[in-house]
Amino acid sequence: MTVAAIRLQDRPRLSSKARLRPDGPSGKLALLSPENIMLLNATGAAIVELCDGRSVAEMVSALALRFSAPPERLQAEVIGYLARLREKGLLEVAA
Repeated sequence: MTVAAIRLQDRPRLSSKARLRPDGPSGKLALLSPENIMLLNATGAAIVELCDGRSVAEMVSALALRFSAPPERLQAEVIGYLARLREKGLLEVAA
């Protein structure tokens, strides 16, 4: 089964089985699901925290402001990261 590419107008949310929680020992945010525990670096945490129903384009704009980076530089990286989360079943994407 081929999964459609993530587009700028898509609105990603964490999967119903995924939870974002602080990891006590490391102090990092962890993305938890029944099959996975992912410790997130600062960039990954910033992306995941924006998975609240806003569009990918809005996410890229917010991250560009936060990290003082050009949106066109961040766009491919954000879309790639979201695609990997979706492949792991941690993200649902609505158009």
